[in-house]
Amino acid sequence: MNDPFYIGYLDKNPPTLARHTQGIVLLLAVIVIGLTALLAARQTPVEPGDFEFGVRRTFTGVILESPLPLLRSVSTNGAVTHYLLVGSGKYGLPAFARGNTGKLVRFDGSLIQKGGSVMVELNAPESFKVLGPATEVELTQKQERITDVVLTGELVDTKCYFGVMRPATGKVHRACAVRCLSGGIPPGILVRDHDGGAMAVPLTGSNNQPLKVDPEWAARIVTAKGHLILSGGLLRLEVLELSLDR
Repeated sequence: MNDPFYIGYLDKNPPTLARHTQGIVLLLAVIVIGLTALLAARQTPVEPGDFEFGVRRTFTGVILESPLPLLRSVSTNGAVTHYLLVGSGKYGLPAFARGNTGKLVRFDGSLIQKGGSVMVELNAPESFKVLGPATEVELTQKQERITDVVLTGELVDTKCYFGVMRPATGKVHRACAVRCLSGGIPPGILVRDHDGGAMAVPLTGSNNQPLKVDPEWAARIVTAKGHLILSGGLLRLEVLELSLDR
């Protein structure tokens, strides 16, 4: 009869029962906080990248459709920037911009950027204007063949990887990547170094042609052999042989 007994309509619990309950609650709180911290520490860090969704900038330059859809922009001081071009959603260069290779154009679009890799989503068809033929300076492309390489890495779609999606790699993103590659988004090979650094190198075919890849290879490991080429700050791999590893 001397055991503590809880009565709901009283303001205070028996002291021993209150101490017992507080101890259990405190222990559970410590366990929950510890598990949360452990799970957070084990999460794969989100790789940097930015998509200016809803923000429109005006871009001017020369369109080149092969081997990659590009806007070649030359600044007043002669610096050249190559912007990869894609359409809205899971599509490559939109129809309203095609057939203008070698022409000077202006349009509005949203910037996608990851480190030194830059891309523009053409999402304002009414803004697209052909300004005329490009000058010889604007058309001149200086390409540097750096070396012949063999790269092994994940086949990715460059639009998502450069900043549109999180995550943009692995099995969780595979269905999206398949649709993007099917829609004409330029493919890339994601390579990583021993320090955890990563880089997606756009892939092109030989003879200045786009590379045709099997979209079902998305998010799988491939090996690409070819020429590493630098042009206008854009590094790409001209593929001579592409094979599926696993």
